[in-house]
Amino acid sequence: MSSEPWKEEWNKFSPEAIEEMKRYSDQTHLHREWMSYVYEKDGQYHLGEPSYGDESRIEVNPTEKAKEDAGRGLSEGQRKWTIHGHPLKDGKIYTGRQYFSSTDILQEFVKARDNDEKIVQYVVYPHQQEKDGQKVIHNRVRILVFPNRATVVKAMKMSHPNMTDEQIMAISEQNGYNKNAMDGSLKNEAGVDWFAFQEALGKLGYMGIIDIEGPTGGTQVDAADTMFVQNAESMDRVGYFGLWGFVALGIYGALRLLRGKTTLLAETLTEEGFGADFESKHFWK
Repeated sequence: MSSEPWKEEWNKFSPEAIEEMKRYSDQTHLHREWMSYVYEKDGQYHLGEPSYGDESRIEVNPTEKAKEDAGRGLSEGQRKWTIHGHPLKDGKIYTGRQYFSSTDILQEFVKARDNDEKIVQYVVYPHQQEKDGQKVIHNRVRILVFPNRATVVKAMKMSHPNMTDEQIMAISEQNGYNKNAMDGSLKNEAGVDWFAFQEALGKLGYMGIIDIEGPTGGTQVDAADTMFVQNAESMDRVGYFGLWGFVALGIYGALRLLRGKTTLLAETLTEEGFGADFESKHFWK
């Protein structure tokens, strides 16, 4: 594989589109998701007008949104994908929200599996990190590519070695959406760990992460720095986010958003998990 597919998809974005991603996401303290359609025009990806929701939910009228985007010179025939942003929730960065939720990608998995269809998804999220000894928050973009039937089935088998072909083919909207379990994890009737599935796509070159602050075009982030495990007891799979989240809780647990203020502090609490309503259905599909 000469170039990773996720990177090829990222490199199609125009510089203006990347600046818009940053601008739409910068005010994450407002605790609202945003989404936009991605269009391909003159060989580059461009963003349509943003639509805003709340912490975990957006409702969009596709017809009205198409009219708005036409004002940017973007047509329905040029529309390719969607991109959306997961903001802070309760003034915190939840590590699980730095991934796609089952409501983000279940339909895409089913389409790729059943129709041998290519689909690309993007999610922008805040990430706390250290720069020159200071805690800063950067916007990152996770790119996820569903290239075809064979690859998504392979990734599902990689992430669920005990799952049979029949069980993989039986994953549907009726049994695949996550619900909050008693132990705080997210589970579904199909038995799919959607976080592990995304990691498996990453190992195959179909998932990657870009830090969009700093150099033009963004900086690639080592995917190993983003491993997330629902069960914190499974420490053999915890990578940077998992361990860093626990450190953040210990060191920065007392640091919150200033009461009554809307200014985002760099020392925002990073916490393992998702927030209870992470799996709220998005209504742009």
